[in-house]
Amino acid sequence: MESRQVAEQIITLIGGKNNISQHWHCITRLRFNLHNNELVNVDKLRDIPWVLGVNFLGNQLQVILGSHVTHVFTELHKIVEPHGSAITNEASPPEISETKQNIVNTFFDFLSGIFTPILPAIIGTGLLKGLLALFDMSALIPNGSSEYRILYTISDSAFYFLPILLAFSVARKFKTNEYIAVTLAFILVYPIFQGEPALSFFGITIPNITYNFTVIPIILGVWLLSYINRWVEKIIPASIKIIFVPLLVLIISSIITLSLLAPLGYYVGEYLQQTFSALFNIAGPVAGFIMGGCLSLLVITGMHYAFFPATFSNFKTLGYDFVLLPISLSSNLAQAGATLAVAIKSKNTKLKSIAYSSSLSAIFGITEPAIYGVTMCLKKPFYAALIGGAVGGGIIGSFAVKAFAFSIPGITALPTYVEAGTNNFMFICLAVISSFTLAFIITLFLKLDESGLEPSKDSLPTCRDNTPPHQEIPEKTQSKETNHNKQPPHLCLFAPISGETLPLEQVPDTVFANKIIGDGVAIIPSDNKVYAPIDGTISMVTPSKHAIGITTPDGLDILIHVGIDTVSLNGEGFTLHVNEKDSVKSGDLLIEFDIENITKHSLSTITPVLITNFDEFSELQVINQPYVTSNKTTLLTVN
Repeated sequence: MESRQVAEQIITLIGGKNNISQHWHCITRLRFNLHNNELVNVDKLRDIPWVLGVNFLGNQLQVILGSHVTHVFTELHKIVEPHGSAITNEASPPEISETKQNIVNTFFDFLSGIFTPILPAIIGTGLLKGLLALFDMSALIPNGSSEYRILYTISDSAFYFLPILLAFSVARKFKTNEYIAVTLAFILVYPIFQGEPALSFFGITIPNITYNFTVIPIILGVWLLSYINRWVEKIIPASIKIIFVPLLVLIISSIITLSLLAPLGYYVGEYLQQTFSALFNIAGPVAGFIMGGCLSLLVITGMHYAFFPATFSNFKTLGYDFVLLPISLSSNLAQAGATLAVAIKSKNTKLKSIAYSSSLSAIFGITEPAIYGVTMCLKKPFYAALIGGAVGGGIIGSFAVKAFAFSIPGITALPTYVEAGTNNFMFICLAVISSFTLAFIITLFLKLDESGLEPSKDSLPTCRDNTPPHQEIPEKTQSKETNHNKQPPHLCLFAPISGETLPLEQVPDTVFANKIIGDGVAIIPSDNKVYAPIDGTISMVTPSKHAIGITTPDGLDILIHVGIDTVSLNGEGFTLHVNEKDSVKSGDLLIEFDIENITKHSLSTITPVLITNFDEFSELQVINQPYVTSNKTTLLTVN
């Protein structure tokens, strides 16, 4: 079957191209955000040749194609975007049925989609704002100096112009022109609307409100702009669209936004801020205890993004946040404490390695490896972390702890809690130490069930020291495929990367864990270099450089996939040393990658090494060693 035919069938079975909101791909999967998930015919999708599996991850549809994904995506993109446009104004708006059917998932998918892209700017400037407090207290850079004023301007810029940052990501979610949306944001923060009496536009009152630091007004404004843009596109003749569409869209959307939607959004944000203030003033310890105990659950579901508008409103109105950021820091340190206890207590060498590294990342505010790789797998440590987070949250609520800048809730955020003349810093230290210690101690005294994590006892034949991996070596068992008395040949693969081994079943990705695209083993890298595990030809290299395929002269297809969901990095931090169709020898350098860059983006470095056509061979065996060394340790043997 041709790639074009497969692409056409997939589009038909997911509701047609007008049902596609966004589409992209990684090494093995087509990924879609759809307007209406109910239009997807999952059973028929699975029957299409080349389709290895179909599943939903939240609101995201994944169609697993293995090695065919690049060619199918190319044809699919030509159909969905025939002119190569990344944004189409003719795309149909999300249907009302989507909101009715899945309003919660849609809401949180929207929030994560608009806030995630701007987090690097917010976190970078926020951390600088926290460091400035330390510089001032230590007299290293005194407040009022030229250097301080310049650094403060840098640290405050992302928050001051927050509506402009958000306009880009909101426009992409609503499928409208980003540049017109950003222009609307510039209008909202224009000085004429700040410090002036209320203006009037032909009898329509424009309230005097400052929209810097706000979130909800620009979201509502761009939402309105997206519908006005589609309406104007339909009524303006094609010959004069380029002139009159931007003009009419800006005038209409600006007046309605400035007079109605932006003030509404502003007061909604103020109401949220006042509601949380009242809640924590009345029942601070209880509110903090409940939120601290539930925050890890909110992070898992993505519901913590719902607190972002109120958080930014706190910064605008009060100059600090007393809810999400402090309690997130306490909750994250509780996960770190529980995970460290697992690392100390566990007798499973692989789990110990994962737990130590995950605990370290949780201390710095990245808890996904700890939650998904350790505490949730064992369950009891996760409950211990919830208890630790609840106690820390109660302390934070009792003493009204404040975060004075937005930053990743890890130990690097502690400078953002410094406030001259108060005990604010001491209280946040008390909260996080209590959370960490309590979760650690509880986990340490729990009886952990590691029965499902014990390594396999199966032995693995090893290659002779002087035998190249592609040569035959003796085997004691007869192949089930042969009718001769001759022993079948072994193909031995050396470890392509050094690190801890991990069974595929424990990889935090259902496609790899369920062996949908191949069988093999995963490695948690301790090095940043990937080498050829065997002689062969480079059969595939992804544009994002994070995965590579090798085909041996015997027809064995090997896939090395560096990290989980690292396709989202678009090649950042990856260096290729080979090209497609190159011949390689065992031990040749294939890829170098930046481990810190992967973890910085909250992604896993776990690297599956797969035999994608293992069903064509009689037997595949995985090494039973907790640690492997690249180019020295035999990782897999195939008959």
